[in-house]
Amino acid sequence: MISLHHSQTGEMSDYENVVAGNLRLKGKALDVKSNGIKKKKKHKHQYDLVTQVTGGNNTLTTNQLEDDIDDSYLDDRGRKEQVTKNDDHLTLAERKYLEQWEKLNIKRLAREAKKSHRDRIQEFNRFLANLTEHYDIPKVGPG
Repeated sequence: MISLHHSQTGEMSDYENVVAGNLRLKGKALDVKSNGIKKKKKHKHQYDLVTQVTGGNNTLTTNQLEDDIDDSYLDDRGRKEQVTKNDDHLTLAERKYLEQWEKLNIKRLAREAKKSHRDRIQEFNRFLANLTEHYDIPKVGPG
């Protein structure tokens, strides 16, 4: 049997300086204790944008919503205000892309928000009615 303590001559055993535990290829160092993986909470950001733009009701037209969206980017002097977030690491092109994406996303959400559930179902049913029925067996021959 191999002794894990000092031998009688004062020498250290070959197996005494061993790190026990799972092999960790990535992550924190061995002496750092982790509290487990923390999951990010999902926010209902899109819903908040729609309710903010529409004011809680769906009676606004698309043109009114677009005007509201355009006015939201103007400051008190009528100039376009630069949206400042924690995006210092982004390039100018990336910032412009994100701003444009947010504007288009808000317009799309506003357009979808003004449709009622009934309208969406009717539109979907019209779409399904216009599809070709490829799964039907075609009639070939008499009868």
